[in-house]
Amino acid sequence: MLRLIFKDDGSEHEDLLLQFGEELKRGDSYYLALDRAIDPKDSSPRKVRVVLRAMFTAWLKALEVLPSERLYLLVDVSDQSTTWIEVTPKNEKLKLKLGWSTREGFSVTPSKDAVCHSTPDDFTAVTGVDKLKMSHEDLCDSIERCRRMLDVQECSESDPTSILEHYRGAYGSQLLVAAVSHFDLFTKLANGPLMMDELRRQLELEKRPFNVLTTALRAMELLEVDRGRVSATPQALAHLTAQTFDMRDYIGLMATSPDVLNMVELLRNNKPVGSDSDDGVAFIFRDGVKSAMDSSNLARHFTESLAGRAKIVAPVMARQIELPVDEPSTLLDVGGGSGIYSIALLARYPLLTATIMDSEEVLAVADEYAQRYGVDDRLTLLPGDMFTSPLPKSDRVLLSNILHDWDVPECYKLVQRCAEALSDEGQLLIHDVYLHDDLSGPLPIALYSAALFSFTEGRAYSAAEYQDWMEDAGLQVSGPFATAVHCGVLVGQQP
Repeated sequence: MLRLIFKDDGSEHEDLLLQFGEELKRGDSYYLALDRAIDPKDSSPRKVRVVLRAMFTAWLKALEVLPSERLYLLVDVSDQSTTWIEVTPKNEKLKLKLGWSTREGFSVTPSKDAVCHSTPDDFTAVTGVDKLKMSHEDLCDSIERCRRMLDVQECSESDPTSILEHYRGAYGSQLLVAAVSHFDLFTKLANGPLMMDELRRQLELEKRPFNVLTTALRAMELLEVDRGRVSATPQALAHLTAQTFDMRDYIGLMATSPDVLNMVELLRNNKPVGSDSDDGVAFIFRDGVKSAMDSSNLARHFTESLAGRAKIVAPVMARQIELPVDEPSTLLDVGGGSGIYSIALLARYPLLTATIMDSEEVLAVADEYAQRYGVDDRLTLLPGDMFTSPLPKSDRVLLSNILHDWDVPECYKLVQRCAEALSDEGQLLIHDVYLHDDLSGPLPIALYSAALFSFTEGRAYSAAEYQDWMEDAGLQVSGPFATAVHCGVLVGQQP
């Protein structure tokens, strides 16, 4: 097995991981960042990936056909030495030997000197490392995998958070008009605060829609909650009740718009869009629930659509999750969808293997992504229902943007199941968005919660809610640690 992986941690030292058979050797990206032939003024992690890509391309070009003579592939550059893989043709196979040379780092330009056709100065085999024998095809395949893994490590140079906030902004209008024109919520508070349960009773709403509606209105600074008592803010009382500057009729201009009427129906029925349609609910999959995910075409459409955000967030998430580098470990990605989150971790940790559990239709997409990014040899696809199918024991279980699809009882059950699937000292990783612990916002997450409410059986939750479920499952919780686009990671550790 041959892999060269860049574990970008900002150190420039011991962040190149070379898996050579059973051995794992660390190297430095420092001289790759200083490569004089590519963007001399740039020394960023992006530059390192560009140089690595050039090195892998040079290796593959030198190996376009089975070599007839010995050649050397550059794998590490240090101050006073360089490390190479000696490739020797032997009986239609290739013999690989890892060794070092006294050729100094400052004399090497990695992107140009990635291949040497003569023996580097004082080349000496690294002691204690066995030679490898590989076919020409297997060696080229291993190098191509290394090149592909770089693609899933790239982080967006721009932040799309504001785009998503504008995209979800319409839910704010829908909830405000519903509250004012259909539920007359603020009139119910005109004479003073009400207890949460009493207001919910008067609105005739179940807990989930009531939570979604009031969280958004609190984030808009139209409601306040103190010790379980809900009151309208002065601004809301002045303009959304029968006062001199009452704006309810103006807001009511949107009361009959299809989107508002649809939101009102969703709030009253507490069922996601598609519950009564022939296609079923779009974004959820489990036994007993009619789902659009049961259709191959629709499952592909939704999975690839959700991957649009995952491609931006996954490389950032992978940097926030510290896994063992020097020993094998396992990851179970529950409801992993396209697999992008697992793939980003596999591209960072050479000894990691992962399993994705999802429906067969969704896993067909994950299989394509795994091959595209060169990690399919370490990724297992497991069809199943996360609520009922056995979960294989794993060192880490990942729930990335999964729990927000489900109501509280299902979330609680799923956290318990995942905790039980952890090996000794394992970790449950919950990667999601987080409301404030008092459910007062922030507004972008409150509106995202409304979107989730519309298309799933869930909503956005607070870190405190997740922490309660994880602690009930016997886990010690830390975080959340921010990733990207409002997301973060909570870590539940087996004691």
